[in-house]
Amino acid sequence: MPLDPATRYLIVNADDLGMHASFDGAIFDAHERGILTSASLAATGTSFAAACERARRTWTLGLGVHLVLHDERPVSDPARVRTLVGPDGRFPGLHVQLRRLLLGRLDKDEIAREWNAQIQKVRDEGLQPDHIDGHCHLHAMPSIGPLAHHLARQHGIRCARASEATRLAEFRGTPPGRWPVSLFITAASRATWALSRQAMARPARFVGMVKSGDLDLAWLLAALERLEPGKVSELLCHPSLGVEPGEPWGDHGPARRRREYEALVDPRAKAALAEARVELATYARLARG
Repeated sequence: MPLDPATRYLIVNADDLGMHASFDGAIFDAHERGILTSASLAATGTSFAAACERARRTWTLGLGVHLVLHDERPVSDPARVRTLVGPDGRFPGLHVQLRRLLLGRLDKDEIAREWNAQIQKVRDEGLQPDHIDGHCHLHAMPSIGPLAHHLARQHGIRCARASEATRLAEFRGTPPGRWPVSLFITAASRATWALSRQAMARPARFVGMVKSGDLDLAWLLAALERLEPGKVSELLCHPSLGVEPGEPWGDHGPARRRREYEALVDPRAKAALAEARVELATYARLARG
């Protein structure tokens, strides 16, 4: 069915499903009681098995694969992905891994092996993902982004996130320190999509990257008003119940994530959707065209 030119379509996607029970609880609750429609599942996460079990019972939740290259233990045998891991057999932290990626020190065959294993691990749970994205947007890097698209198509996945902040409104009410990183990721993503030879579908607009991990109800309501009619947009979020370890008000900290969860389940968010004529969707709607 074609898109209605007068209707605004919105995928509300939570990252980090399967990484911690606190994230998982908030994600499923925000889907059942709030406006969340989709989640990205990390095959490397400590709560992966429990998240999969609940996802199989929650067939209305759209599900993607959250491709991971940092701060976790690989799905592959570490001996088979030696350039991706440290002496402890784990992926290094984000800044170390990103630097190594930009310097060409990560073997692309090993990245393909690991990401393929992550996608396959999700599918082995009886789940068919409808999209891919990357932990901290590493899938947007042009040196490996086209590879992620290629692997997705091999697994029958037709959609991918385009991590791009394309409107000045995206930067309103956000810390200026985040602007350079968001602009860098946006430029990288554009290069990836230009280089990709795969026929992948993507939302027309990606909302929330600059506000990542710090979304609140006021910002959410304003963002809903700015959605474009006749197009599918994606809203990024990182909800949690706020009981995981971490500095409460640090970057993507438990208190900030809890605030995101509370915004997603607030009745005013649902009311705003109806007023703005927003239809909630998943990536499956995007794949249908």
